[in-house]
Amino acid sequence: MESDQIMNSNDDYSQDEDKKLSFLSITNIIGIFLCALMLPEFIIATTLFFNSLIHNDIPPSCFGYTPLIVETGSMSPLFDEDDVVLIKSSDDNASFNVGDIICYHIEDVYVTHRIIEVSKDESGETIYTTQGDANNTPDEDEIHPNQILGVYKMRFKGMGKTLLFIQTPTGMILCVMLPIFLVSLLFIVPPKIAARKKQNS
Repeated sequence: MESDQIMNSNDDYSQDEDKKLSFLSITNIIGIFLCALMLPEFIIATTLFFNSLIHNDIPPSCFGYTPLIVETGSMSPLFDEDDVVLIKSSDDNASFNVGDIICYHIEDVYVTHRIIEVSKDESGETIYTTQGDANNTPDEDEIHPNQILGVYKMRFKGMGKTLLFIQTPTGMILCVMLPIFLVSLLFIVPPKIAARKKQNS
């Protein structure tokens, strides 16, 4: 009779240990998944943030790509107001063709329009004439290579307000730092709970 009770006790203990190990493995898997999900976001957000501090005269970029918020509908329906467009950076020696969509700046204003003509000025320098897809007339300003930030690659529909929010201190905390803190807790708290239960048993 006593041996049966001991065996039952051992079985219960073994089941409890199996449940603890299962719980720990599930939380670890969740933690690893969330880390893999949020690590790129964290790297991109922090890179953009520090680049904006270092080069405050140009839009911040990450790994050669610059996200910009669309403020008008001049390129509709390709992309619309409040979309985020991704621009691949290019140097001053890059050449572009008719049909390419480039992002260029005129003083502090950045415009992303399509090239409709490529020509040369009197000195032989290449100049570009651009036009928005939704506009009826070409843009007034001729664009020189040193004005071009890069080439349009893709858009994220309706993400403008989200990007603006993430760039604020509150957005950085809620969208980047808070999730990382919660993931860290998944790796720290469950092992401590399991260790305490094991010590008490």
